[in-house]
Amino acid sequence: MKLQISHQTNYYYGELAQRSVQYIRMTPMQMPHQIIHKWEVMLPKVATNQKDGFGNDWLTLSRNEAHNNLQMQASGIVEIDTETTRVEDTPHVPYLLFTVQTPLTKCSEEMREFAAPYLKTPTHDSLKALANALIMKMPFIKNVTHVGTTAAESFATSAGVCQDHTHVFLSLLRDQQIPARYVSGYLYDDTENHMASHAWAEVWLDGYWYTFDISNQLFQPNSHVYVAVGRDYLDTAPVRGVRMGGGYENLYSQVLVTRLS
Repeated sequence: MKLQISHQTNYYYGELAQRSVQYIRMTPMQMPHQIIHKWEVMLPKVATNQKDGFGNDWLTLSRNEAHNNLQMQASGIVEIDTETTRVEDTPHVPYLLFTVQTPLTKCSEEMREFAAPYLKTPTHDSLKALANALIMKMPFIKNVTHVGTTAAESFATSAGVCQDHTHVFLSLLRDQQIPARYVSGYLYDDTENHMASHAWAEVWLDGYWYTFDISNQLFQPNSHVYVAVGRDYLDTAPVRGVRMGGGYENLYSQVLVTRLS
């Protein structure tokens, strides 16, 4: 399935920023699941291109002149394999790294008790049942969490978005030493344009990574475009950085994913 993707992100600052450094992960991964036919990231200045420790494409944008906004446009055509059932490992990143909790994925006792019935003997089916129980416990509701909300906080809130669902699921599995990683990317929805970046979990089972998209209850990546993998949101965020000055910022972001064939 061939997809046209457009991802626009604009930051507007209340005051002039004197300098800034931004780390941008907005380029889809090269992998058997997907073919990148065309991709371009348009930035205010030329950026340095490199790969991070997880193998994600990483652009570093440095601006030393005064500025009051940051505008980025990523777009292109990606063809995905709708028959993909599992993803092979990347040998340069040990899968056991993804058994380690991060500050965003620390598990609470309440979470541990919730997951216990499903993790006595973990299988693909029992993890799907856990994913279903989790979306019932935490329905998809916008604007009740933010990018810094931890797994324990969103679980206690009993609501969240794809980032929260993914963090909680990772937390529950890593608490039992089951490798689970965070994936960021794009989702094609044939009923409407998906208006945001997406996140889902992958779990290491029998030597492969299996998809667990909690928010949409999807367990194969047949509508998913991979952009980055990591331990949590902070490893895969489309934009992270620091700046000197600028005051408060407003963010406008829009993603459009449409099918070409």
